[in-house]
Order: sequence, then structure tokens, then C-alpha cells
Amino acid sequence: MTRTIVSILTLFVAVLILSNDLVGQIGHSNPNLRDLPVVLSWNDDGIRITAKTAVDRTTNLFQLTPSRFLEQIGNDLIRIAPGDGTTPVIVDLSGYYERSEVVDASINLLAMDQPRIKIHMPKLTLSSYSEPNSFIVELRNYSSELHASRQLVLFRGLDVFYVGTDRCANLSANQNRIVVDVDKCEVKHLALKGGLLNLTDIEEKIPTLCQKYNDRYFIQGQSGGFICLEDCRKEDPNAYQNLKHGRGLVTKYNITDFQDAPVSFLDNMLITKKGIGLNLKTEAQVTEKRGKKGAFSAYDSYRFFPWHEFINLSFAKYIDENQLSISDPYNNRYIYNSKVHFSNVELIQFFNELKAMISAQLNQ
Repeated sequence: MTRTIVSILTLFVAVLILSNDLVGQIGHSNPNLRDLPVVLSWNDDGIRITAKTAVDRTTNLFQLTPSRFLEQIGNDLIRIAPGDGTTPVIVDLSGYYERSEVVDASINLLAMDQPRIKIHMPKLTLSSYSEPNSFIVELRNYSSELHASRQLVLFRGLDVFYVGTDRCANLSANQNRIVVDVDKCEVKHLALKGGLLNLTDIEEKIPTLCQKYNDRYFIQGQSGGFICLEDCRKEDPNAYQNLKHGRGLVTKYNITDFQDAPVSFLDNMLITKKGIGLNLKTEAQVTEKRGKKGAFSAYDSYRFFPWHEFINLSFAKYIDENQLSISDPYNNRYIYNSKVHFSNVELIQFFNELKAMISAQLNQ
């Protein structure tokens, strides 16, 4: 009987895995992002974690530490029982992705001696899980039989992460936490993508890209354009002011990571080794009336986007030649004013080329 149940469950998950990728919620994920080797699916009995691979294996990709709410019910098939949704299930991909050579999901992993993905549930619940290289999926209302069902799943060991869902899902995100309300969803699995970034030469590539746009859109001798801080030498008459302005932006964007460093700025836009800061208007929550958007806040909302957020942003013209609209896949929307330095079309070109440059470093 147990073997029959396991076979049915495995077939159910296999059908999900072989189905087409889900349509993104606002925008599609970055094309350079790879599928994670993990699938989350659910029904009224709980949530399932399954390995997403294209070949059969006799060894498990998962290394599970069983607990009261975690149960292995098949080869690379783990069930999270409802009950303790505030304690996250930790899916640790560090061993999988931090090998010298990343193995694609389509490659036979029989030669692997040890499971590469560790799954466990900690005994203690922390107040915050904002640890580096980790992302939290908060799945809400996945069970029709339980009131306000909820489960946290923390994915560890990733620089970049993306959650794709059916359009019926209600999504929101704040920093590394992505809330997915699936109360009205018929499709009962998530499309998860992510990977690692190799940013070893980013300090050389960013100034080169900035200079490219200065050369393309500014006449020699005209003021404005990107300031590359490595060029702020003593012989530059503006060196002191440039360095002072750069330091001020580090404070405004609250960049406390001692491993980060400013590379270039354009007025109040700051580009660092680890992300980009923009002075924005932020859109308030959508009102209940259909088609009515909330008002935008005033400027001086200094928002820093780490690269894992920036490469999934979308950019479009907004109203006049100076303003542009910025949106992410999780229903957040902003307005950026290019002022006199670049038109919005020119900046959209720059942002898209910067996205392409950063995301080309994925999984390398």
C-alpha cells in the first residue's frame, strides 16, 4: 500500500515537473537564470520538496534531517506536514552550487558520493532570517482545509533567486523575503530559479560601461555624466567634491557592508560592487477599486537594489522624456527622474546593458 502511494505521489510530481514553465507574475525572469534543482508543490496534506532532474537516480540528491514536521516519503521526495509554519524549512544549496564546477540538472548525478542539498528544520525559531546569500519563500493559504495555512522555506547558498507563479497568486517581496499567497491558485507548484554571481572583475567593467554612455551622449566639455570614483585623483580639480558626494551617498543608501565599495555615481544614483542605489518615488499599495493605483511618494526615497534584485527589474518610459517607470516581478513599482543628465530612453539603454552585464556572470 505504501509503495503504491509513493508511486502515485512520484507520478504526480513528475507531471508537474514536465509541465511548461509558469507565466511570470509581472515580468519574466532574467533569461540567464537557471532552474533550481528543487520544486515546491502543495495540496491539503502539506508541502512537498522534490528534486528536479531529467534522469533517474538510485541515490538521493537530498540529505534530510528528519523531524516532527519533515518526512521522506520517496526518493528525493520530502513532505512538510502542516503545523509549524513559522519555523522555516532550510534548503541548503551551498554544497550543490559551491563546487568547483556546477553540475547542470540534466547531468546524471550517480557519481556523486554524498547528497549535495541538505534539508532540515531548526529546533529554535529566530526573530529574523536575513542572513547573506539566502532567500525566504513564505507560502500562504496552500491548504483549503486549514485556516490561514502558512509555511516558511529558506533557500541558502544563492546570490540570485526568482519565484515564478501562476497569475492568480498574490505576491509581494521585501528584501530577501518573498510572500506567495496561493489561496486561489489551481496550479499548485512554484517555478524556482537562481544561482551564483561571479563579480570578480565588476570594478573594471562598470567604469567602462559608464564611460561608454558618457562618450555616446555627452559632448566633450559638457558638464554631467557618470563620475567614476577611481578617476577622482588629486590632479582632478573636482576630486574633493566628487569623493565627498560619493561618501554622502553611501550614508544615504545605508551601505554598511564593509566588503562593498562605491564605483561610480550619477547625481544621486550610486553604483557599487554589490548593487545600485536610486532616488525614487515609491508607489503605495493598490487600492481596492479596480484599476486604481496608489499615489507615489515624494522623492528622497533612497532605495538600494542588490544585484540579485536589479537584474529582475523592468524599465519603461513614463510621462515625459525625463521620468521612467521601474517595476519588479513582485508588484513593486517606482518612478525615477533622470533630470538633465540623460533622457529616460538613454537611461533605459544603460540599465538594460548593466543588467545584461551583471546577469552574464551567473553560474560562471
